[in-house]
Amino acid sequence: MDDGSRGDGRRPTTVGPGTPLSDAYAAFVDHVSKGDSGRHRGEVERVVGEFVARTTDAGVETVADLRVGHVEAYAGYLARRAWAREDDPDSGITGRTAHQYFALVRSFCTYLVERDALETNPAAGAVAREALPDRSVGVRGDDREQFWRPGTRDAIVRWMDWRAEDALDAGWLDPARATRDRALVAVLAYSGARGAELFRDPQNDRRRGIRWRHVDLDAGTLRVYGKTQEWQRTPLLEPGVTRLRAHYRRQDPPSDEWPVFPTGHLPSLYAVVRDADAVDAEPTKETVWDLLREHDLSPPALSTAGARRLLKSFSAESGVREDGEPLLPHGARRGLGDQLYDTSAELAQEVLRHRSVETTHRSYRDDDVERLRDAAEDALEE
Repeated sequence: MDDGSRGDGRRPTTVGPGTPLSDAYAAFVDHVSKGDSGRHRGEVERVVGEFVARTTDAGVETVADLRVGHVEAYAGYLARRAWAREDDPDSGITGRTAHQYFALVRSFCTYLVERDALETNPAAGAVAREALPDRSVGVRGDDREQFWRPGTRDAIVRWMDWRAEDALDAGWLDPARATRDRALVAVLAYSGARGAELFRDPQNDRRRGIRWRHVDLDAGTLRVYGKTQEWQRTPLLEPGVTRLRAHYRRQDPPSDEWPVFPTGHLPSLYAVVRDADAVDAEPTKETVWDLLREHDLSPPALSTAGARRLLKSFSAESGVREDGEPLLPHGARRGLGDQLYDTSAELAQEVLRHRSVETTHRSYRDDDVERLRDAAEDALEE
């Protein structure tokens, strides 16, 4: 009797109402892989796999257990991620991406309907679709297009130098906070790292913020968790190294596990102390940092949203803006890449860690064409 098995030890190809959802997912991945180059399969594995994992955690065991409410909950999760990006462009996904992810889940459900494993498609109705965000949510043209020009970068770095020195001389700001802020701007300006690689993403447990063990001041490099979901080394140019070294001396972290840029949010710091079994004292604004050090507790890193707010406040205080707009973290990366691209596209690719030089060209070629036009006109006039 044919039970649908392949006879090669792999999962059965037959999918029915009683099939475990994880097995149905594996069969779907095999189905979409036929004739595929592998790129689409990887996207299906990641996106539909996350949906299946979340749905299984919610109590769904078999295909027959899948309901509209489960798909609606997933659509709501995508909406929350999109709105997170609306607040912080270094986190979450765009509304457009949310719709693309949902379309993959809908195709999985269609696959189940076509095999009579489900009577109706729970992702095809209006209830689930209405939970999705508008496609424009999280699509921030200002952040995609902002480039810190060299003059802008120099101006904000010089102002942060003055701010730190004045705070130290006049005592109006905690020295550790002042040097942290100065180093934060310098690392953004001179590393080409993404904000999500430097700061904590509350929605991603792997992005806890860069730690001192990830920093090699002598070599001038940082180790970051990249966009590719892999650990990568990225260079930190000398102006960034100098200011980060001063921050290290002032902070004097008790361990390499301390975040390079800790949060200053007192409730978050209090929570770490209160959750520690070995600490009996109630933390206060004056004692919380001493308690963290005394009991070898690492404070949370500054979040991506927190870093974005800080940079906006520095921009407002200093008057340093880019095309009249507040400075944005990703503008620092794009500005550095733009300047490096003038020297060599390959150099910009390496520093920004693009997978291919074509990606670098797509990011900067428009500006390069404008430069070529100007150069060509100059040549004709000679």
